[in-house]
Amino acid sequence: MAGTAPIEYQRDYFESTLSKARAFPREYDFYRSFLGLYVQGDSVLNVGCGPLFYEDLMHFNQLPRHYVGVDINSTAFEYMNETEHPRLEECRNYVKANNIRTESVDESIFDWAANTDQRFDSIFGVGVFATFYGEKFEQLMKVLWRVLKEGGHLVNVSWDGDYYTEKIAKEKVDYQFGQGGPGYTPDEVVQQIEKGGFRLRERRIIMTDDPKSYRWDSIHISAYRKEWGS
Repeated sequence: MAGTAPIEYQRDYFESTLSKARAFPREYDFYRSFLGLYVQGDSVLNVGCGPLFYEDLMHFNQLPRHYVGVDINSTAFEYMNETEHPRLEECRNYVKANNIRTESVDESIFDWAANTDQRFDSIFGVGVFATFYGEKFEQLMKVLWRVLKEGGHLVNVSWDGDYYTEKIAKEKVDYQFGQGGPGYTPDEVVQQIEKGGFRLRERRIIMTDDPKSYRWDSIHISAYRKEWGS
């Protein structure tokens, strides 16, 4: 039965991501620089942000005035806001110094985005969109189209490779990170986002230097624009 990821999971995920970024700077710079290029505007939505909500913000070239994170696991926000980890303290100070209004939403993106009155200049997901497929993916595109302003950017970061363990696959379902099963390929993700009405602006792919250690073969990043009639 699906539930909430324990706060220890959020801690381990956050710390392992920082460690992995230090070990593989080329891979992390690849997608973080892309976020910096395309995530723009006063209002930004981070879909399925997890405990990296603040960390992602640190790589924007243009700082938003309003930054919203949606994650069904409330423990992600609990960990980010209450831990004394030096990097998170640095991030929180950065947010305060730059007068950025942040908002944490511990709901399903499907329910929240279908009902909110908020609209965003940019929306992005890191390792999130590709966890859905079929009707659920179509639903995701519909609700993201609803809350993205005309002319706004949708940015996707995905990984590809057959390195899932049984433990990771189980956590994916148990903690409501996505659907069970293999999901779409990177090419299919792009096709399905375009099918949702978004116009592809740029796509980049990088092969990782050490797939076995990095646990992925490649990273796929793409940016789209919401244009009426596209």
